[in-house]
Amino acid sequence: MEVAVQSTSHWPFLPPSPMSSSNIAKLLLLAAIWGTSFMLMRIAAPVFGPMLTTFGRASLATLSLLAFARVRGVPLQWRRNWLPYLVIGIFNTALPFALFAWSALHIPSAYMATMNSLAPIFTAMFGFLLLGERLSLVRTGAFVLGLVGVAVLVGIGPAPVDALVIAGVLAAMGAAVSYGFVATFTRMRAGGIPPIAMATGSQFAAALCLLPLAAPSMPHALQAGTLPALLSVLVLGVVCTGIAYALFFQLIAAEGATKAITVTFLVPMTASLWGWLLLDEPVTVGTVTGIAVVLIATATALRAKPAAAAKDKKVAA
Repeated sequence: MEVAVQSTSHWPFLPPSPMSSSNIAKLLLLAAIWGTSFMLMRIAAPVFGPMLTTFGRASLATLSLLAFARVRGVPLQWRRNWLPYLVIGIFNTALPFALFAWSALHIPSAYMATMNSLAPIFTAMFGFLLLGERLSLVRTGAFVLGLVGVAVLVGIGPAPVDALVIAGVLAAMGAAVSYGFVATFTRMRAGGIPPIAMATGSQFAAALCLLPLAAPSMPHALQAGTLPALLSVLVLGVVCTGIAYALFFQLIAAEGATKAITVTFLVPMTASLWGWLLLDEPVTVGTVTGIAVVLIATATALRAKPAAAAKDKKVAA
């Protein structure tokens, strides 16, 4: 799951009022789609390599979102917005997608999805570092609890603990850190850009940045490519990124970011289910316990109101 456009750093764990049945269905569909992304990376990355997998995903997502933006008549304003597109493209797509694709070589889908759910906690940390929002005791405790959940998942989860598993977990956490930074950057510098324009422009910028890194893998991919890996990249780009972002923005427009972001709590469960069904990844007591602790930490961070910012006036200037 990748929540590319975050309009606020504070959401409650549960929606404050009931969602319509059609939008609940969209929320569940979005969770199912984003849950598959980790499994698909586990299929594609060993064949194409992390960089080419990520480049293919960003390129296909760009084409999908360009078509969607054109149909909706959303202006992209390339000259005006190129810098936010570039920064958000790097830190919301190129870097985290590549880190997840590399971690997919070493850790199960459930591990990656659980690290992804830490993004709101890191968003609160960057609010402290970049916006001067003082960290409350609740949010600080949520951060510590999130780390405990990661330790539980790694320590008693199904994957044998070795250097590569630890490195894979750290890479996936690095992706969540990147999401936390870019959510804060969006609040600071890109709040006026339409979400569809931001998603489209940033995906295009990411694809351009990834091209020179992915190019060396292309000759090998032409020889070693398999149909399942190719289909995985296709679904990653068109469905898990392009269509999923469009669906997510529809939910935001209909129900607001507060309700739409609750998809965060469904993705680790759907990722675990897909990995178990299609990749035979075990779901153990350690898996469930670690995911539960991390989600409690994330819910706590989302419910906690940020303390008054010490430098709000200064930052806004």
